Amino acid sequence: MTQHLDGERVLITGGTGSWGQEFTRQLLRSDSVREVRIYSRGEYHQVEMRREFRSESRLKFLIGDVRDKERLSYAVRGVDTIIHLAALKHVPVVEEHLWEALRTNTIGTQHVVEVAQTHNVEGVLFVSSDKAVDPLNFYGISKLAAERLVIGAGQDGSRTRFVVYRAGNVMGSAGSVIPVFQRQLLQHNMLTVTDPKMTRFFTRKGEVVRLAIQSLRRAVGGEIFIPMMKATTLDLLMRVMINALGDDRTRVDRIDVRPGEKVAELLVSRNESSRTHELEETWVVLPFFPSGALRARYEQARRALFDEYSSDNAPRFSYEELEDLLREEGFLSHLVASPTGPLHFQKDGAVFH
Repeated sequence: MTQHLDGERVLITGGTGSWGQEFTRQLLRSDSVREVRIYSRGEYHQVEMRREFRSESRLKFLIGDVRDKERLSYAVRGVDTIIHLAALKHVPVVEEHLWEALRTNTIGTQHVVEVAQTHNVEGVLFVSSDKAVDPLNFYGISKLAAERLVIGAGQDGSRTRFVVYRAGNVMGSAGSVIPVFQRQLLQHNMLTVTDPKMTRFFTRKGEVVRLAIQSLRRAVGGEIFIPMMKATTLDLLMRVMINALGDDRTRVDRIDVRPGEKVAELLVSRNESSRTHELEETWVVLPFFPSGALRARYEQARRALFDEYSSDNAPRFSYEELEDLLREEGFLSHLVASPTGPLHFQKDGAVFH
């Protein structure tokens, strides 16, 4: 994998989602990226994405599933880099369909590892989740197992460099709380919340993807990269959004905490902190038995000073910072964008295209 992806062909699994589209957008800004292949199973989302990127001849689409190793192997031919995003990620759905989640999130990741090695792919970036750290739900368990498979593959003398990128919440991703709150306020002038004291990491989609690509470029192989993120309480998030989109009649309904849902998010565990180093904009966690190349690369990097990196002890957004961020990202507006679709104007429950 070249340092700048010059002349490379990049395959993105699950590439029609909000993360995949942002990766595609940023990769195609460089004239040196030869081709971006989108590999996903949803034909409708591929049609939508074709329309979004209609003038880009370097973008190719293939229907397929990471569960299907033979089809995935065909899609990977001639590819230099794989960005692996495909996953079942909604916690309640995963809890109801455990085997299906295992087949996609864990076995599907092993398929990516195996076809990458078979075809001598130069680099694989696996995008993981904070839910993989000390997991309480099966989604987290399946992603933790996938992380271990990816890091383990990079320690067996493989030509392919394997890298994990683990992040918290990204504003606007499918099913995340901010667009849900926005729609609830605009359509019903109400919010549903589990526990206002819950803390969550947040960052811009463009920023987290930029740091993922940067991590991919700088990696030796075997690292877990984690972006430095700020956090907020759900209470502060609600107050900012109600002040902008609600009124004195806005109703807030408490609902039960979902099974496996944490009060605080965790990006680096106590078991990992001793192997964690500080870079300019990210943390990097080294494996238990780092190679000589890994030790040499990070020997000058400062060790992390925390016992764990959670949304409870991370820097917090002020009211003004969170308000500015939400406004810049369009979440305090009456224009509502789906993660992969067009903008709609919403008012009093009506939707205008």
